[in-house]
Amino acid sequence: MRILLIEDHKMVATSLKMSLEKENSISVDIINNVSELDIDGIISRYELILIDINLTGIEGTVNGLDLAEKLIEKYKDIKIVILTAYKLDFYIKRAKKIGCSGFISKEEETNKLIQNIKNIVEKNKIIFPEENRMLEPLTKCELKIVRLYSEGMSRKELAKELNTNVRSLAVSLSRIYQKLGVRNYQEMIDKVRELGYVDSF
Repeated sequence: MRILLIEDHKMVATSLKMSLEKENSISVDIINNVSELDIDGIISRYELILIDINLTGIEGTVNGLDLAEKLIEKYKDIKIVILTAYKLDFYIKRAKKIGCSGFISKEEETNKLIQNIKNIVEKNKIIFPEENRMLEPLTKCELKIVRLYSEGMSRKELAKELNTNVRSLAVSLSRIYQKLGVRNYQEMIDKVRELGYVDSF
């Protein structure tokens, strides 16, 4: 099974290639820069394409979902899997909408990833995670709160930064907890990192 991995982080790409090729039936080629991609040569050479969401292109950052959409429009039967650390619902929904065959987290165990790939290529399965359920999306202000909070600010510092008071901030945090379905600060930080709202360390 020949796989094309489009991933601009060279260390991540090399590590993933080595992990996947532990399975003797899998061979992985890597493209680190989208500008090197020969679209017309893809369809006949690879059975599956793994694409990261944030990619480096000739004019800067390229959205892997945009690239996937372009490939699927040109080659209807192509199998594309989005492989990413960002599990935001709108990414998952868009990947489904444009016709991707799967959406898999980079944190997936290698054996599970290989099994998912085999199911997609050999059994024509479609593999997507369950969507994260929130009562409603976080507002811009709430996103700012969780991002600053995740950087280690105290409530007092955060209230000063937002030009509000600690009591009003507590009300906002309570609302954020409710939306995310969490009970405390640590669960909130873990959840927003899982959803891709803030970077993981």
